[in-house]
Amino acid sequence: MAMNGPPSTSVLILEAARRTIRARGPEKLSMSAVAAEAGVSRPTLYRWFPTKALLLGAITAYEVEQFDLGLQELADEQRDPGRRLDAALRYLVTYLDKTLGADSIRVDADSALQGLNDSLQPHVTSLARVLGDALDEVPAVRDEQVTREQAAEVFLRLAYSQYLVPTPDAEDLLATMRAFAGLPSRRRRAASA
Repeated sequence: MAMNGPPSTSVLILEAARRTIRARGPEKLSMSAVAAEAGVSRPTLYRWFPTKALLLGAITAYEVEQFDLGLQELADEQRDPGRRLDAALRYLVTYLDKTLGADSIRVDADSALQGLNDSLQPHVTSLARVLGDALDEVPAVRDEQVTREQAAEVFLRLAYSQYLVPTPDAEDLLATMRAFAGLPSRRRRAASA
């Protein structure tokens, strides 16, 4: 998402909190560490987020919003349903590593798993809404064996599994997802990356 101007104070704090959680885990999250990471005073932090619980809840909502914005940006760039679906699959394969960090499962597995569980349904809803008719490209959806939402959930669960138990080459998972989606299975060339 392109921003117009500098990020707001709340976004600076949320991004700092996400980085702090990736490094320490949510159990070791301190408001002082978040304020220092964000470059704001503790009174400023408490003005925006009076408690750690409110900050953690805001992070979850922010992450769902960022996921949705990233998907919407893809949808706006790809009008063709097949291309939109293909772009969304690539986004799903890389999204968690980019946003949560590859090490967050090792830092605090319980929290990482709870976060995945909490975000699954909002992500399914977002993916089904944003992709819309692009999910009709999936043979099982087209043949009315599954709904758009069920196909979206399968794709998300596959992406979640890549995050939890990564394959050495994420392109292998992407090829599997493309096959389920009825899209051509192609390897992305390093030169086009």
